[in-house]
Amino acid sequence: MYDPLSIPNNKFGIHVAELSDLKDAQALVNSNGGDWGYVTIVIQDGDKNKDKWQEVFNEMRRRHLIPIVRIATHPEGAAWKIPQKEDANRWADFLNSLVWPIENRYVVLFNEPNHAKEWGNSINPEEYADVALIYARTFRAKSSDFFILPAGLDMSAASDGNALEASEYIKKMFASTPEFFKVIDGWTSHSYPNPAFSGSPFATGKGTIASFQWEIQFLNSLGINKKLPIFITETGWIHNQAPYSRGILTPTTVGNNMVQAASGIWNDSRIVAITPFLLSYQGSPFDNFSWKKINSSEFYPQYDQYQKLIKTKGKPNQKESYAVKEPLFPDTLVTNSTYTLTSELTNTGQGILNAIDEYEIVIDGLPEGFTYLSEAVPTLELSEKGNVTVHIKTSTIEGTFPITVSIRKGQKKVLVEEKQIKLIPPPTISLNVQLGWTNPHDTEHGLVLIYDHTDTLLHKFQDCSVKRGTISVTGLYNMIPGKSYRIVVILPYYLPRQQVVILNEGKTTVFIKRLLPLDFNKDGALNLKDLPSLLFSKPNEVITRIF
Repeated sequence: MYDPLSIPNNKFGIHVAELSDLKDAQALVNSNGGDWGYVTIVIQDGDKNKDKWQEVFNEMRRRHLIPIVRIATHPEGAAWKIPQKEDANRWADFLNSLVWPIENRYVVLFNEPNHAKEWGNSINPEEYADVALIYARTFRAKSSDFFILPAGLDMSAASDGNALEASEYIKKMFASTPEFFKVIDGWTSHSYPNPAFSGSPFATGKGTIASFQWEIQFLNSLGINKKLPIFITETGWIHNQAPYSRGILTPTTVGNNMVQAASGIWNDSRIVAITPFLLSYQGSPFDNFSWKKINSSEFYPQYDQYQKLIKTKGKPNQKESYAVKEPLFPDTLVTNSTYTLTSELTNTGQGILNAIDEYEIVIDGLPEGFTYLSEAVPTLELSEKGNVTVHIKTSTIEGTFPITVSIRKGQKKVLVEEKQIKLIPPPTISLNVQLGWTNPHDTEHGLVLIYDHTDTLLHKFQDCSVKRGTISVTGLYNMIPGKSYRIVVILPYYLPRQQVVILNEGKTTVFIKRLLPLDFNKDGALNLKDLPSLLFSKPNEVITRIF
């Protein structure tokens, strides 16, 4: 977990009720210079489908959206069920099983418990603090990446039996469970512009869009001086255009208020995220908060005005890691040689590997004269596999060198491979050949071909001589000791022979199967075309090659 205010941060976001709205959310919060804006979403206890939510997080990763997850129970009658302590571990296991889009995992523990209907038709700040403390500790025990946020409170609620005024609620929480305020990592605020969600964008104090300022001051008055970054997960004005609206403001006025708030009260360096309520709600009771028109693909003016706000290009921390199926670099290479090295890479981290975002392969620790060129990295999302390739030219310096292979983006490097490589002089091959059934003898004009495992021809040695049944091949550059190679021997009048061998350092001795002197027309094959050549051959020459 890291301080989200310690890095470039795009504080603008939106609250969504439908996961299908992520595309519109991206266009809204990542506009006008912005990137990695926030989206507040709610997960109920009956909706812990790992595959579903992993795909949601993957989509948010693709769209550069940071989730703020508010966990919830479920309605029982007219109220929300009180969270059970024994469910804390199930919640933590579920959210810990997901690969989040960024390193910080923002989790809000329930909603407005100072309303009785949000807490099982009861008002019990002591119970909320006790339960929330258990949840916070359980989440933290699963992963230090969880960023724990308390439930936002209704700052305009009165102590009327159905609710408890926010300051009284907080005081009772603190008196019963002060430890809770030590384990939270930020502060959640529902800074609505009251009265009637229609207040001035310039108003300050409790019950306004500046409620968060009052809340932090009140916490300080209780002796809670811990730095708490602010998450305004609910705010916004209602408009008068929805079918069930009780609003008095036009959508244009609502948009103007957003602009005023962005340049005024929301311009507070302590704010991490502002996610107004609500991008789209197609019916009662929140249609008057909806930025999207009812039964339409169009939006009210506040969408356009919010979209036009100047935003920051956020750069949240992501845990990036990669695994190679096999080492990219062999243990041993030959000096003054060229190679194309390829390995399968799996993306095991949170980022999306791609060349567009300037990810690249870098190699450090290479000796002087050693050069390389890496091909563009493949585009790999979570758990996807693809090949990475580098072309290298080794130096002329022999020895053992420690190298690292990393994937770099900007100044950040992620280690992929670390090892010692040895550079050796080119090895040699001694080919023992048996020509027919004769005693070992000399011959000229031999041809030796060497292929790698992909059947790429690496070497073609011409005019090789057989001396006492042996062909010596030197200067085996571009080879990798320990790898298999196919060696083909071709001699005039003999059918070709091949052998697959593992190349050693220094000298490798290879025994070639007996070469049969049956290629009378020297085309490398035994067929009917050899018959005329055989008829015109001198018998003693044929016999000499055989015996």
